[in-house]
Amino acid sequence: MRHFTIFAILLTTLSSFGQIDILWDDNPGVTYNGQTITITKDYAGFDVYLHCQNNSSSPQDIKFRRVILSSNDTLFNDQFCDNNLCYSCFGNDWTTPAPNPLQPGDSCLMKGTFYFFNGGDVLIRYYILDLSDNPIDSIDVNIINTVNISELDKINISVYPNPSSSTLNIDLANTPNKSLIFKIYNINGKEVLNYSLIGLANKIDISNIKSGIYSYTILDNNSIIKKSKLIIQ
Repeated sequence: MRHFTIFAILLTTLSSFGQIDILWDDNPGVTYNGQTITITKDYAGFDVYLHCQNNSSSPQDIKFRRVILSSNDTLFNDQFCDNNLCYSCFGNDWTTPAPNPLQPGDSCLMKGTFYFFNGGDVLIRYYILDLSDNPIDSIDVNIINTVNISELDKINISVYPNPSSSTLNIDLANTPNKSLIFKIYNINGKEVLNYSLIGLANKIDISNIKSGIYSYTILDNNSIIKKSKLIIQ
């Protein structure tokens, strides 16, 4: 009788562990545990709505981990939202700092929010973790982004040198009476410089910005007319 009781407890424990289904809101009713979903977008900002559902008989406290597996010449920033908070993601390997309680039968939001500064592909893996940061399950999200912000036909803008270390030149041609704003963002999407362009030739001091990969935008009345990568050495 004692051996049967131990076996029953062990069986219950095993059956309650890891029974979390990963669902994609764009295709409800289908589980995507261990699968790859491919998403194609032709605009810069969007959300990827996923949910995880606790199908065990016991409550579970879970965390999430986001790993960038690959990206090909694209610059973007992202954040992650669960039932409690939205977090800004940093680096290639990031984990939520706080657990999310999940009762039997309940589901939890696992939403990635993206903003792409240029087109390209990125492959991201989202892990569901236990409180010891051990993986319970995962899903891969392959994003193909084709955003292409074109310049206005009558505006000719040159930004050089790129890479640059101390001074950035911005030459404007055929832009009379234009009031343009030049902004630089770091890889996490944080604005690090905001500069009003005056006249046809502008020299901008960037010596106080740390070395790294950035993006810049040039705006005309809040409309982006040029956007690209910038490398600061």
